[in-house]
Parts: sequence; structure tokens; C-alpha cells
Amino acid sequence: MENLIDYDEVKSVLHHLNTDDTIASAHGILCGFACIKPDLALDDWLGEVLVSIDLNNLSEKSAHEQLAQIYNNTLLQLGDATLSFQLLIANEDCKLREQADTLIQWCQGFLVGLGLQKISTNDEDVLEMIKDFSEISKLDAEVLDNEQNAQDLSEIIEFVRMGTLLIQETLQPSKQDYISPELLH
Repeated sequence: MENLIDYDEVKSVLHHLNTDDTIASAHGILCGFACIKPDLALDDWLGEVLVSIDLNNLSEKSAHEQLAQIYNNTLLQLGDATLSFQLLIANEDCKLREQADTLIQWCQGFLVGLGLQKISTNDEDVLEMIKDFSEISKLDAEVLDNEQNAQDLSEIIEFVRMGTLLIQETLQPSKQDYISPELLH
């Protein structure tokens, strides 16, 4: 499944809209919200990210279309059995500082998204992962901004990526694992 979104192509999509969020934090909100709300609609997410949008304004309508594409691709990635999900953050071709900043913004957004509805789980792995995301969201990007830390940052990004999938799968067990009771009889 190849539904990857290029951060560089969409990083400025929110600049002309009525929001304080970056695309990384908005994507984090989407992912966190999707983990707790199985029937998440595009308008649910946009209602959390945008103050308002004027679809009669061509640039805002274009931004809305890009956000809808991000929404659709992200939900496909989260539901994909091949684990193709990717964080919408600066990639390794960007400066290390930008990569670290966008990871921190993404984690902050993810925690906001998770907080939009009550989480009801006693799963220790999920609770520990949420705590870890909280710690990552408080990191100082300057600490990560040197070449010696590039490998560490890459490992943290992979940890967050896989942690998101764990949280999502635990809070919303995959429909593909569902066995109808009729099949058991």
C-alpha cells in the first residue's frame, strides 16, 4: 500500500487557514482522535484543527482538499495490515532540528487527539506508551539537533510510529481479526 504523504508538499497547507496548528501537530491530532473514535469523520478532525474555513475561497478550498486527502490516507494507513502508517513529519532529508521539532509537535497533537474523548483502557502497554509520548512531547529539539543524535531520533520516530499502531490496535481491535459468532457454531 503506497499512500504516503510528502511532508514537504503539505507542510504549508495550514498557513493561510484560521489555525495555530502545524501540519505535524494537526496530523498528530488526527491520529490520536482516530485511535479513540472508530467512526471519526473529516469534519470531526477539522473542527478540532480549524477555527473556520471558507470553501468559497479558492485557496481555502484547495487546502480543504489537501486536508481531506491527508485524512483519507491516514485512516487507510492506520487500518493497513502491512503497517504502512507514517508520521507526517519532516523526513531525514530535512535538517535534524526540523525533524525533531515536527516529531515533538506531532506527539503533542497526538496527546490532544487522545484527550478529545475518554480513554477506557487498563492496558499497561498502552498507558506506558501514552506516558512515553508525553515525555517525547516535552523534549528539547536542540538536544536532538546534532548528527550524533540522528540515529537516536530515527529510533524515537520508529518507536512513536509503532506505538501509535499499538495504541490504535488496542483501543480499536482490528475488524480483520473479528470472527463472527455464527462461524464458531
